[in-house]
Amino acid sequence: MPISRNRNSRRKHRPSKEVCCCDCDKNADKPNGGEIVLEGRQTIRKERTRLWEFPVHFHCSIIGTCLDLDELRYLARKTTLPNKDQLTDYDLHRAFVGMVQEPGSVAKLVQKHLDRKYKRFVRQFADVHGEGAMAACWGEAVASGKVAGPYWALLTHPELSDALLDKVYGEIHMMSHLAGASCRADMQELTALRARARQLEKQIVEDRAMAHRKAVEYNETIRKLQASSDRLARMEKELRETKARLEAFEKNRVFDQLQIQLENHADLLADAQMRAERAEASVEKWERLARESSERHLKGQVRVADLQSERDALETALERLLASDCDACENRDSCDRHTDLGGRRVLYVGGIERQCTHFRALVERQNGEFIHHDGGVDDGRQRLGSILPRADVVVCPLDCVSHDAVRRVKHFCKYNDKHLVFLPRASLAAFTRGLNELALAA
Repeated sequence: MPISRNRNSRRKHRPSKEVCCCDCDKNADKPNGGEIVLEGRQTIRKERTRLWEFPVHFHCSIIGTCLDLDELRYLARKTTLPNKDQLTDYDLHRAFVGMVQEPGSVAKLVQKHLDRKYKRFVRQFADVHGEGAMAACWGEAVASGKVAGPYWALLTHPELSDALLDKVYGEIHMMSHLAGASCRADMQELTALRARARQLEKQIVEDRAMAHRKAVEYNETIRKLQASSDRLARMEKELRETKARLEAFEKNRVFDQLQIQLENHADLLADAQMRAERAEASVEKWERLARESSERHLKGQVRVADLQSERDALETALERLLASDCDACENRDSCDRHTDLGGRRVLYVGGIERQCTHFRALVERQNGEFIHHDGGVDDGRQRLGSILPRADVVVCPLDCVSHDAVRRVKHFCKYNDKHLVFLPRASLAAFTRGLNELALAA
């Protein structure tokens, strides 16, 4: 059944609800089968329908279609709406939809504003009579894409039939959905365009920087060319003067003597150039040898420092091993010669097999437990994976271990918070120094 616009139908009958883009018509009933049904008979009116005479579900469509947000905020400033400056766009729309449902000051204000805004369309549709003519005018408005004014003029037309009202309302309703989809597509395109704009801005900045560099290079080239041109001009002048002197010398017997002297000087100059080249090559050679010697000296100093540190650690360990009265000493726990590993399990990965007996004795003497894996010589990857979790500390000599074992040890210690000590070489001194570092870090 088509929609009825009887002025009194809003109060006498409860209108059914059309689906709205907001919850502003939440007090209306749900439609039957997608069609708006209002009881009452269609009557021919002499006056245009006023805003508050429409069923409540029309107000969302009218406010959303015929007024933009700037107009709503302009009209809101003329009302007593609280917190009007803090309302979101949606809250403002919903507030006006609710306020125009009753014939109060706000509804009359909006009615007056719409009549004034769409005065041309109201006058145009006032001269149109009959459902066919009104439908044709509406179709032209839809085709042009400008429907706000015709929509207001047609809805308030006193001769609008229920069937045409139903058709127009449905088209506007679907247009809102299409507009939403189009808006989403436009937003996606806008996002892409903004990203592209940022890329272009970056490219422009880079191009400008490059152009500036090119300009600087170009100016420098021009300066060099100008300097070369000036130098060439001077040389040409000198050449002309030299030719003039040469012609003068050629007229005299002195020329032959000067020619001989010139050839002698040329030979001397060639010899001097050869000696200079040999000397330059010799200087470069000695400079290279000096740099290499300096590098070897620096490396030797670092090596000596490492060896001294290892020597000190080894001497300390030997003193502890040779001190027969160390276990009976009353100050054994506070003595700086006594290294206590606190029962920690030390895993030694790699190294030389024959050294491990001494390493084990040293660790056990310092209250620790020694575990060995040869780093991939005889012991397999699977055994390394099984003993790594047992270790509290992992020690690894870098000069005597496989790359795979080093990689697995580093990965395990990193992700299991194990203390890892790399030794520069597989030696008792380096191992002793590593144990001292472990004891200090405990």
